[in-house]
Amino acid sequence: MAGNKPGKPKSKRTPVRLRHKIEKASAAKQKKARKQAKGNPEWRSRLKKDPGIPNLFPYKDKILAEIEEGRRRKAEEAAKRRADAKATKTGEQVEKEVEARMEGVDEEDIIDEEMDEEMDEDANPMAALLASARAAAQEYENDLESGDEMDEDDASDSGSDEGGVELSGLPTKKDGSRKAFDKVFKQVVDQADVVLYVLDARDPEGTRSKEVERMVMAAASGGKRLILILNKIDLIPAPVLKAWLTHLRRYFPTLPLRASGPAPNAHTFNHKQLTVQSTSATLFKALKSFAAAKQLKRAISVGVIGYPNVGKSSVINALTSRLGGVGAACPVGAEAGVTTSLREVKIDSKLKLLDSPGIVFPSTVTDGSKASKTEEQARLVLLNAVPPKQIEDPVPAVTLLLKRLSASQDMLNKLLDVYGLPPLLTSNGDATTDFLVQVARKRGRLGKGGIPNIASAATTVITDWRDGRIQGWMDAPILAVAPATAAGIDTRKTPVVGDQKEIVTEWAAEFKLEGLWGSGEVAEVDEEMQG
Repeated sequence: MAGNKPGKPKSKRTPVRLRHKIEKASAAKQKKARKQAKGNPEWRSRLKKDPGIPNLFPYKDKILAEIEEGRRRKAEEAAKRRADAKATKTGEQVEKEVEARMEGVDEEDIIDEEMDEEMDEDANPMAALLASARAAAQEYENDLESGDEMDEDDASDSGSDEGGVELSGLPTKKDGSRKAFDKVFKQVVDQADVVLYVLDARDPEGTRSKEVERMVMAAASGGKRLILILNKIDLIPAPVLKAWLTHLRRYFPTLPLRASGPAPNAHTFNHKQLTVQSTSATLFKALKSFAAAKQLKRAISVGVIGYPNVGKSSVINALTSRLGGVGAACPVGAEAGVTTSLREVKIDSKLKLLDSPGIVFPSTVTDGSKASKTEEQARLVLLNAVPPKQIEDPVPAVTLLLKRLSASQDMLNKLLDVYGLPPLLTSNGDATTDFLVQVARKRGRLGKGGIPNIASAATTVITDWRDGRIQGWMDAPILAVAPATAAGIDTRKTPVVGDQKEIVTEWAAEFKLEGLWGSGEVAEVDEEMQG
């Protein structure tokens, strides 16, 4: 009987049953670990960490150097692509970038830097790109100055009756862009046969400039036609709309218009048949009637002017959409400054539209003092003529808004209802500060330690006012009717003052505005705006 020899190693073979038992135990342990890991709040990456190059690898330094060189080369290529993209931008953008980089640098330092860049062009290609950008900006500025000088010479030689009307762009725009906007505006007025002056129905007089009306009337020896477009009529009630139509039709033919739909959660008024489709169709028929009456061999040009964000581009889009257009012909936005250049939209062979950037027209109220400038800036903010990013201090605009709404207890109560606030404390302290503190608490505009952020709350109020969530409007002034103009006087050369029924009647006949909410009678307006 053979037995095991002394010192013979034991076999490591295990039964299949025991091997499966070990595998099951291992799987159960891993499953339990995964379940516990899910309940662990500590975040762990699923990616395995790169162990890197072993220290004992003989070529480790060389490989690390190649990796670093590749990163540096990739960063240089990205910087070069960004510089090329900036160099291909418009001259205005390049000018801004160069001015931002050159702040606080003297002319002698600039000359020294340019000399150094010429010497190191081969060593540093970024220097050559920066030099070319500066040269392009300087050339663009020279072109602007030469163009302005030519315009001034033309204006002085023509001897027109414009009286040196000076327009201004947005308050914080630089001189170059402001001059460019002015040139585009004058170009629109010169090219247009009919000028549509778009006004905000909540404050028509605030978005209207009589100097510009005189300039349009004097252009082409009085051969141009001016129509006032009262936009955003869904933000004012029917009696206020009727009063403004009656007042504005003393001066020029006026049409109500809803160029676009309201903003989300906006408080609007339903004027029944005065819809986006019906009002745009009315304006389109009037323009087509004028084009047919003129019988010109060319297309009639219709220029659209007005303050920023009054809805000039929306007016054009409303006219083109009724023809079956799918996309918007002009870009629009809730903020001011969307349209920055002249844009021509052809409707058909007899009609084309000219869209212009928003211009802040001259105001005759300001006297140059600091308080007056602050009030004028607040007025422009309430007119949505200043982009939110360019508003330095929104609190004065809220103060002016409260002052206007406080004239009517009904409108003030509606303002408080928007934010769910109690009556304001007007006896002691500042009512504006009290209002903004409550708005900041209601809307969560709080800083560290729960301190109300007044500026953020003021921006919220201005945004709600812009989008129509806050109801408010200016009432039409009540003026005495002036006597009719004598038959022998040319009404086109008279200043735009008083009651000009002859101009309104004559131009209304050219555009066939009778029965299209365009006549001086308000009977039809009453029927369509009741309720």
